[in-house]
Amino acid sequence: MNRLYLVALSFLLAAGFSACSGEGISEAPVSYMNPEGVRVEALAMTSPRANAAAIRLRDGRVLICGGTATGEVGGVLASAELYDPAARSFTPTGAMTVARAGQTITMLRDGRVLLTGGVQNAGFRSQLASAEIYDPGAGTFSATGSMATPREGHTATMLRDGRVLIVGGSGNGVSTLDSAEVYDPSSGTFSAAGHLNQPRVAHVAALLGSGKVLIAGGGRGGMPGGYISYDTAEMYDPATRSFTAMRAHMTSDRVGAAAIKLNDGRVLIVGGKSGRVATSRNPNLFSLTPLNSAEIFDPESGTFIRTGDVSAPHYLPTATMLDNGDVLVVGGWTIKGPVVVGMRDAEIYRPETNLFSQVGPTNVARLTNTATLLNDGEVLIAGGIDANSLVGASVEFYSPTQHRFLMLPEPGESAQAAPMQQ
Repeated sequence: MNRLYLVALSFLLAAGFSACSGEGISEAPVSYMNPEGVRVEALAMTSPRANAAAIRLRDGRVLICGGTATGEVGGVLASAELYDPAARSFTPTGAMTVARAGQTITMLRDGRVLLTGGVQNAGFRSQLASAEIYDPGAGTFSATGSMATPREGHTATMLRDGRVLIVGGSGNGVSTLDSAEVYDPSSGTFSAAGHLNQPRVAHVAALLGSGKVLIAGGGRGGMPGGYISYDTAEMYDPATRSFTAMRAHMTSDRVGAAAIKLNDGRVLIVGGKSGRVATSRNPNLFSLTPLNSAEIFDPESGTFIRTGDVSAPHYLPTATMLDNGDVLVVGGWTIKGPVVVGMRDAEIYRPETNLFSQVGPTNVARLTNTATLLNDGEVLIAGGIDANSLVGASVEFYSPTQHRFLMLPEPGESAQAAPMQQ
C-alpha cells in the first residue's frame, strides 16, 4: 500500500499523523439518475484534485488550481481549470508556473488572483517561497515577487488598502514560522511585516471591521516533545506593522479549524483538532483529537464565546458564507480502520440562534475539498479525498433552496441527488 500525504499539513503527518491509501486516484466516476430514469455520469473536474485552491472570479466563473492528484510523491499539479456556471462545464486554463498544493488564494482589487507558497511535492523541504498571479482576462499565470521564506500552512488576508498579509506557516514541513510578510500588488513585491508572539501553523486569520487582523489558534511543531496546539490569539495592526498578544484565550485549542467573518463583524471558528484530550490508556498522555465544538470571536468585547456544538467533529473542514448570512460547513478528516478518509457530514450555522443544524449529507465523502459560493447562491463543492482515501474529481452543489447536495446544479428538477455513497 502506498503512503498518503495530506500535503496541506505535512508537518502534522511528519509528526505521526499519516495514513495509507489505495491506488491514489478515484477509479469510478460518480453517476446520478436523471429525470428520465437513466443513469448518467455526473459533472466532474478535468482532473482529480485534493488540497487545491479555488476562488470565484468577477465574471462568476470559478478558478480551481493545483492540488494533488494522488497524494503521493510526484502527484502535485500545476494545472488549473475554470468552472463556467452558464455552460455548466469545466475547461482547462493556463497552467501555474510551478506545481502547488496547499497554496493560499486571494482576489486582488483589480480582479487578478494572488497565489502564495504551498508545497511542490510530498515530503520534507518541498515548501515554496514563490508566488504568482492569475490574469482572468488572459487566462494565464505569471510569476510575481517571491516571499522571503518558503511557507505552507500559512494564511493570506486582504488588508483594507489592498495589500495582502501573509502569516506564519512551516518553512520545511517540520519547524514553524513566527514571521509575516505583506504583498504589495502595485510593486509586485513582498516586505517584512513583523513577527508573531508565537510561531503558528494551521491557524486561522480574519480581517476585522477595525482594519486589524485576528490570528488565532494553530500550533507549533519541530521541537522536543512533539506538536503543541494553541488556544491563544493575537492581533495584527497594519498601522504599526506589529502583532499584539491578546489577553483573551479561545474556548479550546484548535489546529486545522475553519474561520469566517460573519455579516455582523464577528468571526466564527469551527472544528479543528485539540492536543489536550487525554488518551484512554494514560490520562497523562494527550493526543490530537478532532473537535465537534465551535466558537465566536466578538471584536466589541475582545472575547471568544462558545457556540452550540456541531453534530460531528470537523478537522480541516471548509466554511462558506451563504447569501443569507448562514455558514455552510462541509467535510473533514475521519478515520476508517487505519486509514484517513473524508467525511460526508455537513452543517449549517445560523448566527441568529448561535446553533448548528445538520444538512446533507454530501453525496461523496470529502477531505481537503474546495467550496465556492456561486453567483446564484449555490455552493460548488469540488474534489478532495473520499471515503476510500482516494483523490477524486467529482463535484456537487449545495442548494440553499432545497437544503441538500446535488450532483448537478439547479434549476428545478433537472438534477437529482445522487445515491448515497459510503
